[in-house]
Amino acid sequence: MNDRHNPWQIIDQKQVYDNPWIQVTEYNVINPGGGKGIYGKVHFKNNAIGIVPLDTEGNTWLVGQYRFPPDAYSWEIPEGGGELHTNPLLSAQRELLEETGIKAEKWDKVLDMHLSNS
Repeated sequence: MNDRHNPWQIIDQKQVYDNPWIQVTEYNVINPGGGKGIYGKVHFKNNAIGIVPLDTEGNTWLVGQYRFPPDAYSWEIPEGGGELHTNPLLSAQRELLEETGIKAEKWDKVLDMHLSNS
């Protein structure tokens, strides 16, 4: 199988939502099995940044806040967004200071990933 070939056929598309953070496009498609359907695609306009700050003893920091989408209070690693044209390290440094009030002396990039790729 050639993983570089897109087996989806796009019949048409329309933008259904747009704001400073996301854009949503709806596609009428024919899927790889030949069936017709719709597919919604969310385009994120910023990088998502997450930081796991560790001190010399291996302790970390969590931040808590009420999150609108799940309608619940959540404990999580410091996280936020960064503009696409900005170095992700600079965005991570800004987010850590903004969310926890601390600065890190050393930074190690752990990974890049698509958290919502379907």
